[in-house]
Amino acid sequence: MLNHRLIDPPKEPEQFVASAVKFLRKYAQDKKVFCALSGGIDSSATYLLLKEANIDTLPVFIDHGLMRIIRGVEERKYIKKLFPDVKIIDIREDFLPKIYGEGDAERKRQLFKDAYSDVISRVIKEENCDLLADGTILPDIEESFGVKIRDLKETISLEEEQALMEQNKEGFVKSQHNLNIRYEVDATLQPVASLTKDEVREILKHFDMPSELVFRKAFPGPALAARIIGPVTAENLAFEKKVHDIVEKSVENHYEKRYGKFMIINKNREQEPFQAFAAISENILETKVTGLIDGKRSYEYPLLVKAKWDFNRLVETASDLKNYSRLLYELGRNQVGEFDVIIRSVNSIDARNASVTEFSLEFLTELSKELLKDNKTRCVYYDITSKPPATIEYV
Repeated sequence: MLNHRLIDPPKEPEQFVASAVKFLRKYAQDKKVFCALSGGIDSSATYLLLKEANIDTLPVFIDHGLMRIIRGVEERKYIKKLFPDVKIIDIREDFLPKIYGEGDAERKRQLFKDAYSDVISRVIKEENCDLLADGTILPDIEESFGVKIRDLKETISLEEEQALMEQNKEGFVKSQHNLNIRYEVDATLQPVASLTKDEVREILKHFDMPSELVFRKAFPGPALAARIIGPVTAENLAFEKKVHDIVEKSVENHYEKRYGKFMIINKNREQEPFQAFAAISENILETKVTGLIDGKRSYEYPLLVKAKWDFNRLVETASDLKNYSRLLYELGRNQVGEFDVIIRSVNSIDARNASVTEFSLEFLTELSKELLKDNKTRCVYYDITSKPPATIEYV
């Protein structure tokens, strides 16, 4: 199986689209393409480029049950509204029992990888698809392969990819659910492989997509499993969906009130916030979570700080952590409760590095009070750690 990636196109949106259309027609003209459409900005841009190139495309959304709720609306309803022709495949009944009870970070990623590949393989066969297109972007490739995209060729075999990954193990950060998989197709297509998130957003603006999509927060491949620290259960999944929606909605409302939009480009050219979400744990202070040491993924305990709120000083302290993965600031607690909630909000250009979003203590305290209204919430923290030394996600 071959993988075709658009490696070095011009980045100006109109020129990029023209280049991507030429690329897609080169490899997909008169062929049927399966497009994995998650509803995120990367896969949405991929699908729009395929449509622009007039390629026969089957867009598919796989609902495994761990997608987020967006302002009270299930993800599948959200994507159906944006792209009415999407085919929704519900695998919750088969998938959820497999991931329930699993707490290992890489194993969670592997379960998603297996689930996606099984469904995609089945639909490709049923629908007689010749090619597979997905929204893999630049950071995905560089964190998974451990190399720069310029070290890849436009067309490369899966065997060559596997050899490259083996040679560059020291550069590996995390596996991706849509890389290094063999499908019964002639090849995969990755038209946005050279782009960062901010560049993808410019492509969506070019296609006049609604701001709710253009400024949509990045969402990990393993979905909410990446934000449930430890084993996934039916109970903590339901709780995570609820608190995640509260945090994301509250942050977006805060920015809309202040700037008239959900996200801004700050003085450091970062998207602010790049991601804003809630992670949960049964006891975060006694649980190892992901961090980055010398560019490699590590698992260490977080450190709780009890000090006067001084954002810059706290961030500086967190940047110099030793033997801990991240620094947490306590915002509030209930006398009883089942889960700790960690508010995470970061600014970034491309997810390879990220700074902590600066909120007032007043805003964070009000958000904490909202989360503590649920009697399942025990304690609420704000993660004050940049990437590195922390990762953005917790799995």
